[in-house]
Amino acid sequence: NGLPGLGSSCLGHGAPRATFRDRVCEAMLRAARLLARPALGRLHAVQSMQSMLRPRHCITVHFMKQGEDGTTTVAAKSGQTILEVAHEHDIDIEGACGGECACSTCHVLLEPEAYSKLPEPDDDEADMLDLAMNVTDTSRLGCQVKLEKARDDGLRVTIPAGVVNVLS
Repeated sequence: NGLPGLGSSCLGHGAPRATFRDRVCEAMLRAARLLARPALGRLHAVQSMQSMLRPRHCITVHFMKQGEDGTTTVAAKSGQTILEVAHEHDIDIEGACGGECACSTCHVLLEPEAYSKLPEPDDDEADMLDLAMNVTDTSRLGCQVKLEKARDDGLRVTIPAGVVNVLS
């Protein structure tokens, strides 16, 4: 990222919408980063740049590691999963199955108030959580929680100490 406020998903964390100039700058920086990665190609960079110019519904998410001090605060877009946000911001959540609800490596812990606002986990998620370590009453799989601005702004996500990868 390198430049304060320009490398994140949403600019102006406190503001509901970044200025058009800010979105253009952010889109250009992101496109340049994507073009520097040969595997992604130009079409992906252009599509990414176009999507960056659209207004965002910014959500602030706070990530913490269980048993460690410190919090990483990031900006997320409405509709992203916790796992997608973590990967976008280099937060250490594995997601071995690629977000397909086929493992428990994106297991996270939520605060009780935030957990109670979410829809109940479906049977597939509950089955995968049965395989996770350090499960609590507020455990969820990061790949199954889609963020919503009104519900999740300021969400605190704790990454548990142990991870079990059922795919390996």
